[in-house]
Amino acid sequence: MATNRGTRRRYTATNGLRDPDWRWQLAVDSAPFTAATRRPDAICWHLIDYLLHGDEWITSLDCTRRFSIRPLLVIYHDRLQRLTLESRILGLRDITLAAEASRVPVQVAHDYCSIFFDVGDRLHAVRAIDGKIIHADSQRDDIVRRELYWHAYFGGPLVAEHWLLHLPFVGCEAEHDLETPEGRQREQLELTMASREPGPEFYDSKLLPVYQQLLDRQPKARPYAECVQDHVTDALVAHWRRTPTEAARRILDPQIAA
Repeated sequence: MATNRGTRRRYTATNGLRDPDWRWQLAVDSAPFTAATRRPDAICWHLIDYLLHGDEWITSLDCTRRFSIRPLLVIYHDRLQRLTLESRILGLRDITLAAEASRVPVQVAHDYCSIFFDVGDRLHAVRAIDGKIIHADSQRDDIVRRELYWHAYFGGPLVAEHWLLHLPFVGCEAEHDLETPEGRQREQLELTMASREPGPEFYDSKLLPVYQQLLDRQPKARPYAECVQDHVTDALVAHWRRTPTEAARRILDPQIAA
């Protein structure tokens, strides 16, 4: 367990649980204590050099190359890009695929994870992901992040993509057009977040007519679960068309006929 003598914060634990950005946290807290700080690997040393002296070049974990921290900081400080990349990693369980889907250079994504999202070796450790990432103490007040990561990790890629499609429009107190399918889907995501941790404003009688509009239109709108199910069906149909099997044909033929 690596600790800083000038702080009580723990970065790793004996049970293997750790914060995803533990190297960055350690460097930030250790920068004023360079002489008395234990650093577990070369990246931590170089991060402190960057914070103290502005040296942007970091040596990789395998010591075979050097990379700049600047493009990683761009992702880290860009909320939408950061949530997009990290949630896809949780949903896809693969850093390379998540990078390609997010249009981030693959090597940049791997370098980013080594410093800010160190989860590659524990993506199937449910307790670690849920406790240290989805419900991270440092992100307790970020409801959008928590719900996005929860649905991405436990719902899989298709659910993650549904949330990412609407991510720029939810959690920002925007009014959604309930006359459109997109608006209703975004309102449903807002209600999903509100139902997990309802605030006092949701008991305000003045807001009841607003949500009554959604309830009145609900019979005309398709439930969120049905939309996801259709998305899954379309993806399977597309896959079966590309690589048809005897079992796939038995399912495809009735659907094509319908």
